[in-house]
Amino acid sequence: MKNIITFISFFACGVCFAAHSDESTVEDVALAGPAAVISYPMMVMATQQPLANKGVKLSFTRWKNPQQLRAMVVGKQVDFTAMPSNLAATFYNRGHSLSLLNVAIWDIMAVVTRDEHYRAGNVIEQLVGKEIVVPFKNDMPNIVLEQLLTAQLGKQANKVNIRQSHNFADSAQLLLAGQVDYALLIEPLTSIVLFQSKQQGKQPLVRALNISEAWQQTFPDSPKIPQAGLVANTSVNQNKVLVNSINHAYSKAALWCQQNVDACADIVTNYLPKMPKPALIQAIKNTGLDVVPAKQARPHLESFYRLLANTDANRIGKKLPDSDFYWD
Repeated sequence: MKNIITFISFFACGVCFAAHSDESTVEDVALAGPAAVISYPMMVMATQQPLANKGVKLSFTRWKNPQQLRAMVVGKQVDFTAMPSNLAATFYNRGHSLSLLNVAIWDIMAVVTRDEHYRAGNVIEQLVGKEIVVPFKNDMPNIVLEQLLTAQLGKQANKVNIRQSHNFADSAQLLLAGQVDYALLIEPLTSIVLFQSKQQGKQPLVRALNISEAWQQTFPDSPKIPQAGLVANTSVNQNKVLVNSINHAYSKAALWCQQNVDACADIVTNYLPKMPKPALIQAIKNTGLDVVPAKQARPHLESFYRLLANTDANRIGKKLPDSDFYWD
């Protein structure tokens, strides 16, 4: 999955964003995101160019891990990017004053198993004494799983062997190769491994646990996981007209993907050519792609942030972000 990485920098004084009578004047705006459903609307935007009549050309770059994302954001190599909500707060609280525009992902993680002894029921309890592969130590997937394990298992939580991987693709390959019995995955990889295991005629994999449903049952006072959203980097977040236009275009593209699943998957295959289209379609259907403005999502975010801070305040940059973090 090779994508051309476009590095864009705006004028230090900011960009004047308006409809241009001179068609030769074009502003390049760099979008970025992971190989996940939250990026599909940006891929659609980069393909359909909804802001072309305003003199804005959009490009999309895929980031592969949180370390690469951090380098791209701090180096202002991207202008708008999808990222985990706790990482956005950490950036902001550590002095990189990006803006959270929305929360778009509320339901994307699942535990997938090949364990022949697995039974429907309390999957968290069944993980005691087992190994589960989880990507990105100290980032969103690992954080959420650890919260669930601690809340449901107490001291037994340390009897769950968490095997760290570099990324979700590594986790998926370990599961498909039979090297682990459990993996924490996100869409579209959950749908892809289920599709591939069926195609290969291997021992069937099972979507054993929806993480968002488990979270709601475990933390009824904080029932939603505002997992990821779109942020405006410091290269552009003083340009209110541009930011509002991108935010609006993203929301429209997300809705278009939900209403035109097949066409959306066709666009995504151009950016993720190794991913089978049927799995991409299933991923759109399975993902809670619900774009909520940051101000409106703030109560859910703060509830989630407080829960994370109870175990490790560093996971949100040691404090709740102030009101300037949330795009108005």
